[in-house]
Amino acid sequence: MSLPLLPLDDRVAVAGQLQPGDMVEIAAAGYVAVVNNRPDGEAMFGQPRTADLRKAAEAAGLVFLDLPFSGPRATPEQVRAFADLLAGRPGRVVAFCKSGMRSALLWGAASIASGRGLDEVLSAAMRAGQNLDPVGETMVALANSARS
Repeated sequence: MSLPLLPLDDRVAVAGQLQPGDMVEIAAAGYVAVVNNRPDGEAMFGQPRTADLRKAAEAAGLVFLDLPFSGPRATPEQVRAFADLLAGRPGRVVAFCKSGMRSALLWGAASIASGRGLDEVLSAAMRAGQNLDPVGETMVALANSARS
């Protein structure tokens, strides 16, 4: 696979910005869903519109979940939606944003909400090149709110 996907665990990988043309390759690699964590119109020339990404993902047979947020400001509802996707659908998932960091944060919070420990989440993210140490408390708070 030519896309730079960073696996966080056996089911979830994160990536930087994806393009509509990447969706066929993602599906061919055995992924079943794509999660977008980037709001439309962030300061990046050439960022594709969410509608175009959704159309390409669905045409490739992928589920497309749009959970955009800026910085570390995910919501408990987004954490629940990500956890529900993982709990309700077998198969591998790619989550993306500009660098993979927001997507890793959302995965981390959903993982903690589903019973993983913070240390396990931080270690897995670090192996994927994502340092979530600075947002550890944020992930725990999001996980606790998502469980409420």
